[in-house]
Amino acid sequence: MNLGVAVNAIAASKDGNLIVAGGVDGKMVVWDTSLQKSCEVAERHGRMITALDVSSLHVASGSSDGTVRIWKLGEPGFPPVPGPLMHHDSFSVSSVKFSPAGSHIASACAHWGCSIKIWNTRTGHQLAPIRIDGSPTHSLAWSSDGRRLFAGCSNGSISCFDTVTQKSSKVVEPRPGDDAISSLHVSNSDQFLISFSAPGRTVDIWDIRSTPTCKPLRSYNRCVLASISPDDLYLASSGIDRKISIRSLSELVEASCFFHRLAPLLSDSEPFTYVSPAAYRAWKFGELQQAEHILSREIEDKRYQDFTCYARANRAFVRMRRGDLSGALDDAGEVIGQNNGAQIPPIAHIAKAMAFIGQGKRTEAIAAFASVHHGDAKNFVEFIKSIALFEVELRDKLDHRTELVELVPPEDTCSYPWVKTRKLLLLVEHYMQRGEYNEALRLLAKAPDLRPFLHVPEAKILPLIFGWDIYDLVHMVHHLMCQALFASGRTQEVMNFLQMNDNHLDEENESRKADLGWLCEKLGDEAMCRKKYDDAITWYSVSLDLCPEARVIDCGSEFAKRCFSAIGTASDAVDEAITEVLTLMARYPPGSARLLVKRSKARAFKQSWQGALEDANQAIDMDKLRPWGYERRYVALHALHRHREATETLDKMVTKVEEPADPSIRQLRSNYAETIKAIEGQIKAICEISPLVLIDVKTGNLCDAAVRVQMFKADDIFHELVSSMSTELDSNRIKKVVARYFRYVMFSHTWEGKEPTFQDLSETSVYKLDPHPLKLKLRCFCERARDDPEGYLWAWSDTCCIDKTIETVYRKSIRSMFNWYRDSALTIILLARAPPPSTLKNNRWMTRAWTLQELLAPKSVRFYDRDWKLYEEDTRPNHKESPDIMRELAEAVDVAQDTLVDFSPQSLSIRTKLRLASTREATEKADIAYALIGIFSSDLIPEYRDPEDALGLLLQEIVHREGDAKAVLDWVGRSSQFNSCLPAQISAYQNPPYTPPPIPENEMEARVAELRVLLPQRDVTMFFESLSALGSIGFTHRRLTLPCIIFPVSVYTARNDQASSASSQNIVYQAQTTALGQSQFKTSCTALTAQSEVVLVYPWIRDLLAQTNRPEWDNYTRALRLVVHLEQPFRALLLVKQSVDTYKRVASDDEILIPRREVMSLTDIGMKVLEIR
Repeated sequence: MNLGVAVNAIAASKDGNLIVAGGVDGKMVVWDTSLQKSCEVAERHGRMITALDVSSLHVASGSSDGTVRIWKLGEPGFPPVPGPLMHHDSFSVSSVKFSPAGSHIASACAHWGCSIKIWNTRTGHQLAPIRIDGSPTHSLAWSSDGRRLFAGCSNGSISCFDTVTQKSSKVVEPRPGDDAISSLHVSNSDQFLISFSAPGRTVDIWDIRSTPTCKPLRSYNRCVLASISPDDLYLASSGIDRKISIRSLSELVEASCFFHRLAPLLSDSEPFTYVSPAAYRAWKFGELQQAEHILSREIEDKRYQDFTCYARANRAFVRMRRGDLSGALDDAGEVIGQNNGAQIPPIAHIAKAMAFIGQGKRTEAIAAFASVHHGDAKNFVEFIKSIALFEVELRDKLDHRTELVELVPPEDTCSYPWVKTRKLLLLVEHYMQRGEYNEALRLLAKAPDLRPFLHVPEAKILPLIFGWDIYDLVHMVHHLMCQALFASGRTQEVMNFLQMNDNHLDEENESRKADLGWLCEKLGDEAMCRKKYDDAITWYSVSLDLCPEARVIDCGSEFAKRCFSAIGTASDAVDEAITEVLTLMARYPPGSARLLVKRSKARAFKQSWQGALEDANQAIDMDKLRPWGYERRYVALHALHRHREATETLDKMVTKVEEPADPSIRQLRSNYAETIKAIEGQIKAICEISPLVLIDVKTGNLCDAAVRVQMFKADDIFHELVSSMSTELDSNRIKKVVARYFRYVMFSHTWEGKEPTFQDLSETSVYKLDPHPLKLKLRCFCERARDDPEGYLWAWSDTCCIDKTIETVYRKSIRSMFNWYRDSALTIILLARAPPPSTLKNNRWMTRAWTLQELLAPKSVRFYDRDWKLYEEDTRPNHKESPDIMRELAEAVDVAQDTLVDFSPQSLSIRTKLRLASTREATEKADIAYALIGIFSSDLIPEYRDPEDALGLLLQEIVHREGDAKAVLDWVGRSSQFNSCLPAQISAYQNPPYTPPPIPENEMEARVAELRVLLPQRDVTMFFESLSALGSIGFTHRRLTLPCIIFPVSVYTARNDQASSASSQNIVYQAQTTALGQSQFKTSCTALTAQSEVVLVYPWIRDLLAQTNRPEWDNYTRALRLVVHLEQPFRALLLVKQSVDTYKRVASDDEILIPRREVMSLTDIGMKVLEIR
C-alpha cells in the first residue's frame, strides 16, 4: 500500500482484516489484508489526517482542519462511503475513538480550552460536550461496556467520563515534566488501564477498579512506542536501544485484573461473580460447552486459585443451563460448603436454586434464593427468582389449561422494570401461539420503556443467567408487536410503529434493526406481488430508514419466520406469489442497494421515472459490481428518453459488471450485446456498399466511413435504437434505422471546367468555398439534399468525393459507381443549359458517357434545370414516378418506360446497352468503357490505358462471359487494335445487328420435306452433331476462339471504289465460294493479296442452334430445320489467315450480306473453331 505522500495516521480493525492509513494531503487509503487489495477513498479532508479509528461498520477520521468524518464500510475491496461530517473545533483533531458497540464516536482536540465531544455515529449529532480541565487532550479510550470514557491530557493527567451519570473525574493527577499521554488502552475486563507517554517515554499500568482515583501497578521508562495485543495478554514496547520488548501482562498484573467483575451496582462490595474474559465471551454467546471447558481448566490452574470458588460457581450455573442439574448441584454445594462462614458468590446460590427448579423442587429453590443476604445482590436475586418462578407457574397453568389473567404482573411487582417486561413477553408468546392477537397487543401496551436501562451494570449479567439481555427484551417487544399487528391484518400500524421507534433502536445492535428492515422488505415484496406499488414503495422506504447503511440480513431470525407465518395468515396474496419474490431475492444485491433496486422497480411500475432513476443511481453508488442497479437505471433513463445515458449504462453493465445469475439481467445483457453486434454488422454492410467519402450536408465537410460511423454512434438515433432493444432484438428495425441514417444523395451533372476537387474540400467546407459558378453548383446540390423533407444527411459528387491521386481509391470508385447510384436514396440530376426548345433529348446531359448509368441505376431521381428549378415544374419527390417525364425519357433513348424505372443489368440485352452507349461521349475516351462497368456487371479494372484497350477489355469480358457473338461481333466499321473482331469505337454499335426475316411454319415444313429427299439423313445428322460439338465461344488475352461455319473463298477480284474519296480510297472485292456462290464486299484494307487465304464465316452458331431446340423434335428433324435456317440470308465475317492457326478479321465498311440460297450439298461446308486476333 503506497499513498504517494507521508503517512500521518494509521489504524487497524480488531480482526486485522482492514488497515487504514491517512496522509498529510488529507487522502485516506484502505488496505484489505484478506484480499491483498487497497483502494483510495474518493473524497478527502481539506488538510492532513491526524487521527483514525476503525469499528466493525465504520471508519472515523480526524483532520488538522478541525473536522471529523464518519465513513461507512462497504463491500470487501471497495472504498468506504462518506457519511456525516462533524466540526469539532477550529483546531487539529488529536484523537477519534469508537465506543465498543460502534454507536458513538468520541473526538478530542490537542489545544487548550477545547472540550471532548461525543457524536452519534449514524447521524453525526453531537451529545453534550465534556469539559475536563482545559488541558489539551491527546488520547481517548472506552471501557468495554461503553460506560466510561478515559482521556489522556498533555499534563500527564487522565480523566474519566461516566456516560450514565454525565459526570467526569480525574483518575490520574497531573505529573511534572513533559508527560503528555499519547495513547490509552482499557483492558477487556475493564480492570486496568495502560497509558503511554511519547514525550516522557513511559508506559504505565493503572488499576481502575478503585474509585475515584486509579492505583499505579507498573511503570516502564525509556520507551519510544508501546502497543497491547487484542487479547490483553502481551505488552510490546520499543526502546531507545532500538530493541522491541514483549512482556506477558499476566506476569505484570495480578490475575484478578483480567477477570470481569460482574455486579448489579458499581460499588466496592462483593460482586455477583468474577469471570475470565474467555469464559465470559463463550458464556455470553451461548457456547456453554466451551465455557464449561474453560472454567474447568481455570479451576485446576493454580494461577487462579484466588478465583477458584468463582470459577466453580460459574461452572455450576453453566451446567445448570446445559441441563446437567446434578453436576450443577455438586458444584454449587461444594462452593457453599467450602466457604462456610465466608462470603459465598451469589451465583452459586442462584445456580443451586435454578437447578432445584429444573428438578421440580420449588420449596428447595425458594430456600436457595433466600440464602443470598447482602444488600447489593439481594434485590437482583429477587428479580431472578421472580422470573424463574413465574415461568414455572405459567408452565403449570398451561399444562392444566387454566386462565392466565391472574398471571398478568401488577404495576409494582418489582423495582426492576425488565422483570415486568419479561413476564409480559412470556404471556404474550403463549397468547400468540393460541392466535389471541388482540390480547397479546393489550399486554404489550403495558410493557415499560427499557431504553434508559440499556447500559446499567446488570445488563452484563442477564445474558449469563437467562441467555438474553435488555437489548433482547426491547427487540422482542418490537418484534412481537409487529407480529401481532401483522397477524391482525393491521400492516399500516406496523409501519407507523416502526417509523416511530426507528430512532429509539440502539445502534449497538445493528442486527435487530436489520431484522426489522428485512421484515419491511418482505412486506414490500408481498405488496409488489399484489401490484400494490404505493404500499411496496412505502415498505421499502421504511426498511431503508431502519437500515440506511447496514446490510439487511438475507435469512430472517426465528422472529422473522414467525412473522412470515403471520403475514401468510393475514394477507390475501397467494403463497406462490410470495415464494416467487423470495426466490428472486437471491438475485438482488444485498443490503440497502437491494432495497433501492426494488423501490426503483416499484416506482417504475407507477411510471414515476425520476424517482426510479434516483433510487437506481443510489443503488449503483452502493454496489458498483452488480448489475441490478444498472438495469434499473437503464429502464428509467429509457423511459425518460435519455437514450444516450441509457446506452452508456448498458455498456457499463456489460463491460464492468460480473455476469449475473438473474435470467432477466442475463437476457438484457445478451440483448444489448446482440444489438450492438447486429448494428455494427449492419453498419459494416452498408459502409461496404456506400461511397468511400461523402459530404456531411449539415457542415459541408467530407467524411469517410469511419467518421460517419463515429457520428452515428454519437447521435441520439443510435442510443435510442440500442435502448429500445432491451426485451427483444428487432433486426428489421435495426436495418431500417441504420439504412435511413446512412442513406445518401447522389449528384449527376455534366462537367464544365475546373470543378471543385477532393483536395479543394479536404481542409474546408462546401459552404465556405468562394462563389465560383462551378462551386456554387456543388453548394446548391448540397443545400437541396440538406433541405429535403426526407432529412438526408449525406451527399456525393464525383467531382470532390473521389481522391483521384490514390489509384486504389480511383479504381474502386469507378467500379462501384453504378452500385452507388443504384443504392442511393435519391439522385439529383442537374441538366445542362440548352437552347430552346429545352427537352431531355437535346440536352447535353443525355450525350455524356457517365450519365447513362446515372440515368439507369437510381431508383429515385429528380431533374433540375440550370437555374435549379424542377424540370417541367414537376414537384414529385421521384421523377421516375412522373409519367410525362418518363415518357419523354423513353422516347429519347428508345427504351421501355418500365425498364427505365426499374433497371437492372439483366433487363436489357447486350446489344441494346451497347446501342445506348454508342451515342455518348467522354472527355477521356477510356471513360466510355469504364462508364459501362456497372451496366454490364463487369469485373474490368480501370487503368490509365489506350482507349481501344479499355473498350476491348470490356467487350472481351462480355463475349467470354455471355458467349453472345452476334451482340458484340456484328458491326460495320474499323477494327480495334485490341482484336480485329472488335470495333475501334463504341459508335459502331449504333446500327442494329442483321436479323433475317422469320420463316413461316408452312414454308419451313415444306422445305424440310424437300430436304429429306435431297440430303442423305446420315450427312445431315453428322453435320448437326458436329456443329453442336464445336463448343462455345471464348475470349481471353486478346485471343478470340470462335466456332464457325467456314466458306473458303476460291477466287476474288478487286477494284477501286469509284464513289470513295481520294483521302479514303476503298476497294471493292468480288468473291467466289463453292457453297455460297458470288458475294461482294467493300473495305479500305489493302492487306489482301492474291496469295492471301480468305474465308467467309458464319459465326452465329449459338443463335442457329437455339432455333432448333425443341424437345418434341428428334435430332434428324432438328438438323433439317437447321439447314433451312442456314439457307436464309446472313451477315458473314471476312477473315484472312495470318499463320497456321490464327486469323484476322477484315473490316468492312458495308455489311457482307449473304443472300438466300438453297443448300444442295453439305460436303462443301466446313466447320471449325478459329483463333482470331
